Amino acid sequence: MVSEQQLAGIATAERARDEGVTVAAGGVAPQGLMLAPTVLTGVGRDSAVARDEIFGPVVPVLVAEDLDDVIELVNDSWYGLAAGVCSRSLAGAQRFAARVRAGVIKVNRPTTGLDLNVPFGGVKDSSSNTYREQGTVATEFYSWSKSVYLGWDD
Repeated sequence: MVSEQQLAGIATAERARDEGVTVAAGGVAPQGLMLAPTVLTGVGRDSAVARDEIFGPVVPVLVAEDLDDVIELVNDSWYGLAAGVCSRSLAGAQRFAARVRAGVIKVNRPTTGLDLNVPFGGVKDSSSNTYREQGTVATEFYSWSKSVYLGWDD
C-alpha cells in the first residue's frame, strides 16, 4: 500500500470476520505497508467487504443464481469503475456488457490493464462522470473545435 491511511481503509480479515465472513486464504496481518492477498467467502450482499471499493489484495466472493442475478448484484453498487465476467457464452457476455453499469467491461480478461488508445473511467461514485481519461474522449475534453468557412477571390 502507498500509505498507512490506505492500508487502514482496506477491508482486513479482522473486519471480514466481524461480519461473519470466512477468510479462505490470506488474511495475514499487515507487515509494514504490505498485506497478504486475501480471499473471502460466505460474503453477504450487504456486507461492507462486498459493497466497499477495495483498492488492495482482497477478493470477496459472492454467489449468484444466474446471469440476471449477477448483473443485478454488480449494478447494486455505488461504484462502477470496471467489471468483468468469465463465460463460454458469447450471448451471455454481450448481455453482461450491455446491462452492467461500469466504465470498463472485460470478458474473459483481467480487469486491470487497458490499451492506451481507449477511454478509461468509471461511473457512479468511481472515477469521474465528467470525462474519460485516454483516447479521443480525453482529447475532446482538453480541446475545442472550430469550423471556418473561407471564400475569397485573388
